[in-house]
Amino acid sequence: MPEIIKGFIILAFIFIPLEQIFSLHKQKIFRPQWKTDITYFFIGHFIGRIAGAIIVTISFSILTNFIDLQLQNQVASQPLWLQFTEAVIMADMGYYIAHRLLHTIPWLWQFHAVHHSIEHMDWLAAVRVHPCDQIFTKFWQMMPLYWLGFTKETLVIYAFYSAVIAFLIHANIKIKFGILKWFVATPQFHHWHHSEVPKIHNKNFAAQFPLLDFLFGTLYMPVGKMPNKYGVSDAIPTGYFDQILYPFLRRMKNVR
Repeated sequence: MPEIIKGFIILAFIFIPLEQIFSLHKQKIFRPQWKTDITYFFIGHFIGRIAGAIIVTISFSILTNFIDLQLQNQVASQPLWLQFTEAVIMADMGYYIAHRLLHTIPWLWQFHAVHHSIEHMDWLAAVRVHPCDQIFTKFWQMMPLYWLGFTKETLVIYAFYSAVIAFLIHANIKIKFGILKWFVATPQFHHWHHSEVPKIHNKNFAAQFPLLDFLFGTLYMPVGKMPNKYGVSDAIPTGYFDQILYPFLRRMKNVR
């Protein structure tokens, strides 16, 4: 618990001043549903740890017969910077596939719609992720890294980078990143994915490497423009536990 509290304080001290100085949209620090998202932050931390153990167990049980030790040794023998670069691309490829499935398959969308229910974008919005959504995407994201045999040091650096990017791309900031916007996901890239316009939130599926969307024809990043409104048309409740139950109750209603 002290670890997660310290993490929250550090993130708040970094992103709250940035959002006040470089704000994209004028909004209060304690914007609507901030209590819900703080609940996600703390509970999600422990769910993430449990999910990590589940993902590792499932990944290795599935991949046991497909592991190529020679390939893994070659990957692990590479310089750390090269492993990290490859890890970002490979993991984001897995994430891209999972994320697109979440938007394409109706019953999966019910879980992902919880994340898209965010109407006020800021750094804290990053943590509003249903546990089933969290486990599903993390599995697709991390399985390629386990299969290829990246070193523990690479995985630790990647995990830190992944977390930082997640908070950054949701942040309420209008900082321009120049040419980096093609290689590193930014608010300029990800905010469009949260646009209230359905055709647009089916764009920009990558989490870290925007060039994937360019390659697969799903990139939407108009110059000099940003969305004004966020959210979905689904009637999603605002409380934490109600949002956790929402996909299951919606599923039961559709089955009847």
